[in-house]
Amino acid sequence: MLKYYFKQMTYIKRNRIGKNKLVTLGLIAAREGSVGVKNKNLIKIGNKEITKIAVNLAINCSDIDNVILSTDSKKILNLIKENKKLLKLKRNKNLAKSNTPMLPVIKNAVTYFEKIENKKISELVIFDPTTPLRTMNDIKTAKKIFDKKKPDLLLSVHESQHNPYFSMLEKKGKYFKLSKKPNHNPGSRQQVPKVYEVNTIVWIYSREAIFSEKRRIPKKTLVFKTPTNRSIDIDTKNDIDKINFYLKKYEK
Repeated sequence: MLKYYFKQMTYIKRNRIGKNKLVTLGLIAAREGSVGVKNKNLIKIGNKEITKIAVNLAINCSDIDNVILSTDSKKILNLIKENKKLLKLKRNKNLAKSNTPMLPVIKNAVTYFEKIENKKISELVIFDPTTPLRTMNDIKTAKKIFDKKKPDLLLSVHESQHNPYFSMLEKKGKYFKLSKKPNHNPGSRQQVPKVYEVNTIVWIYSREAIFSEKRRIPKKTLVFKTPTNRSIDIDTKNDIDKINFYLKKYEK
């Protein structure tokens, strides 16, 4: 009888710890419609749909405790196989428009996950399907930086080909001027501050930032630098060609 009691207490304690543990959630947000490329989230790279590539990477990543797929597409929901680590969310059409900001989609996914799974997240890692050249090492390295430095957001960037201090213009009144005014009159690109272009290889938000901040990029943001040749977001058919060229060149 006493032995049975201790077994029960051990089970209850383990179960309680499991429920109270904060988890790292991976999010794949893949809406049905797209503007630049038709059915973008169903494009195949290497004979596999890019949404499936993102979901599989998230599921197989040991740093990710749970994964949620948020989509308004029945086809995408049916495409992805069930997995004990995965939760599927049929997203409301109001959160799947071409002009829908990402932050409400994130909040919706986290709120749904925490309600259904009875778990609370500590951070959210976004696996955007349209960046299929991300690697497991990208995620693990970024997560390690996030855990050590604890920003509100860690996002991936690569060196920009254009610079607002030197080669980008805005119309200001009647004439065009540099987008950002340099401290001096630069004669070359090397004389202006280095700038970076945001990509979607990996974004990691703290839970607090998701629900407290009202901006996509909060004040306490750090960057994770990625190689330019892998930092390709699919927005046009030309981007697909670039990805296929990379795969042929580097992954023979």
